Amino acid sequence: MAMIRRDVFDNPGEAQERAKELGLDGIHSHEEDGKTVFMPGKNHEEYMKKTGGKDVEQKVEGYKKKEDEYMSVTIDLEVDEMEAVVEAATGKSIIELRGVAFHEGFNKNGWSLTREAAEKVIPQMIGADVTLNHPKTKEQGAGFTRNMDGGVDEAVVGVVRYASIHDLPEGKWEVRYVAHVVRTELFNALESGLWNRDNYGVSIGGTGIPVSSSEDGIIFGPKFRFDHLAIVHKPAYPRANIESVKRIKPETQPMMAGETLKYDSPLDQNQQQVIANMTDDGFDYEAENENLHGEIESLKADLVMANARVNEFVAAEEARAEEVRAGLVSEASELGMTGHEDLSSETLTSLIASWREAHPEPAPVEMAPVAEPQVASEQPAVASEKPVAVVANYLNGSLLETNEDSYAHAWNAWASAWNRTLSVAEKDRMSAPSYKEMKEMI
Repeated sequence: MAMIRRDVFDNPGEAQERAKELGLDGIHSHEEDGKTVFMPGKNHEEYMKKTGGKDVEQKVEGYKKKEDEYMSVTIDLEVDEMEAVVEAATGKSIIELRGVAFHEGFNKNGWSLTREAAEKVIPQMIGADVTLNHPKTKEQGAGFTRNMDGGVDEAVVGVVRYASIHDLPEGKWEVRYVAHVVRTELFNALESGLWNRDNYGVSIGGTGIPVSSSEDGIIFGPKFRFDHLAIVHKPAYPRANIESVKRIKPETQPMMAGETLKYDSPLDQNQQQVIANMTDDGFDYEAENENLHGEIESLKADLVMANARVNEFVAAEEARAEEVRAGLVSEASELGMTGHEDLSSETLTSLIASWREAHPEPAPVEMAPVAEPQVASEQPAVASEKPVAVVANYLNGSLLETNEDSYAHAWNAWASAWNRTLSVAEKDRMSAPSYKEMKEMI
């Protein structure tokens, strides 16, 4: 989505935002080069009056002159746009936030989104929760909780209204947002400018499966699922921020059957009939509820089946892992070790490898006849090659010997990637040691 030229857009959302900036109440559309474009103002005359008679750079097709006035075609808004107006038309003040939600590169927590993933996130953001600070993750399964005790910390305080991605020089990009905060407890703090300062802003939360990892961190692809936009102190993305804070008050009243939509978009008879049906006493709510109940039951059944399959897979993996560990316990016992029965497979593998390295198998001695003494050669002796240290490890059930430098590099890379995913509270008890530290521990 983009602006074609000054005040001419290829989508209604940006035209609406421009209309707000100009102080206009609504937008209009017309045809240009076979495509529908959008402009601020209920019609072109209103736009011209607001801009002091200064027209856009070129006159566009789709207008017909009538007594020196431009006539415009009004836009038929989608139902979701109508719902958004009705939802906001409570007469209560709200706080509108604008800024950068996230951008290219790794954040301070050691993960990032590809540009393809960012494009997939855009539609997920619209209508998503705005929270004060990140809510806690769920104890079981992926996802986040919400504070439901009535307080504002980790609770839903608003909703994301608009999101878009913008390309920047040198291959950079950023995702911008417009959000509405409705919790009045936050109004004074937001309007004071406290959240506009450096090290204050917003952060995103979501779930996904990494597509790659390195010493820099973890990268998520298109399957990343957006969950919430959080107002936070010290955002993970350096440029994530709150650029502007503005109190607005919707002036529209709740829509009644037969009335026209905001932005001067007349409803045709069919659309009016739909709204009438939604408000008439004759609407069959019972039948609709039954249909929804059936759909919910079906979704619950699908979820139960999916969870059962996941649990089955997890159980099989746990059984396989325990079988491998039991084999290692038995092998260590045969070598004379004790007190190792509760150790993990990784620790047992390392212990067995260390023991075997310290107790190599003696080479068989072959008895041979005494040979005639040989006269020493005058050629200089050649020193044997320096032995290379290796680490014994298991891969897919097979015992391998890996060059210790290569093994240490791989160990440190994954340990670093894991540690960057931990919070400050988790680092003391869950951080992974370096290869050198683990070797010293063993």
